Amino acid sequence: MFVASMFNKSTTFKQTCIVTVFAAFHVIILVLSTDLGAALIFFVVYIAMLYIATRKLSYAGAGLLAGAGASVIAYKLFAHVRARVIVWRNPWEYIDTSGYQICQSLFAIGMGSWFGYGLCQGMPDKIPVAEKDFMFSAISEEFGLIFSIALFLVCLNNLILMMNIASRCKTLFYRLVAVGLGVTYGVQVFLTVGGAIKFIPMTGVTLPFVSYGGSSILSSLIMFALINGMYNMRQDEGDRKDGRKQKTGQTKKKTKHTK
Repeated sequence: MFVASMFNKSTTFKQTCIVTVFAAFHVIILVLSTDLGAALIFFVVYIAMLYIATRKLSYAGAGLLAGAGASVIAYKLFAHVRARVIVWRNPWEYIDTSGYQICQSLFAIGMGSWFGYGLCQGMPDKIPVAEKDFMFSAISEEFGLIFSIALFLVCLNNLILMMNIASRCKTLFYRLVAVGLGVTYGVQVFLTVGGAIKFIPMTGVTLPFVSYGGSSILSSLIMFALINGMYNMRQDEGDRKDGRKQKTGQTKKKTKHTK
């Protein structure tokens, strides 16, 4: 909301620098607190909002390059970042310690095969944090790969709907908020699924509306409620425009009739 309001006021170079410093400060705080998932989400959301607000690929490209450089520096400076990457590259070497989670996740997905074991027939107790971080793995084991792909496509459909609503918002502030919420949702799904299948390092992000947790469900509900609000506002904008057009047409007809 803060980033959207700042860009709504102005998109000058000075204003962009101020907002960028603010965003970078928050990302650094999240990295220092070992919340790498939230840091990555915030970074990607900011880059998306930066491009939508300024329409300058150079700004977005510079932000991505800065993020890549910061990732290398974080890998060199922080032990917890190095540990995540090392385990991701070769979890089998650390299967009894730090690599146990991802190895069990891969075992569960593989054993589930195409159609899974069936509801309550799997072994979710063998998957660490199955109800949160590795919910996708537990679903794949019990319902199979086909169901998991269908679930991913549902999430992709939600993302497309969010981006469609954002593209139809005429006011910059509403458009930025909708884009930010949509990208947040999309990155959450990508990080959860990508981490479970070892496509990217695990970040500890939950799958919206699927993973267990009061705060996760609440934040997802708020996210979708705001998106729905953006959609209703877009409809109101269209109704107001139609009303103005009708009034203008009636005024023109009256003028012609008077003449």
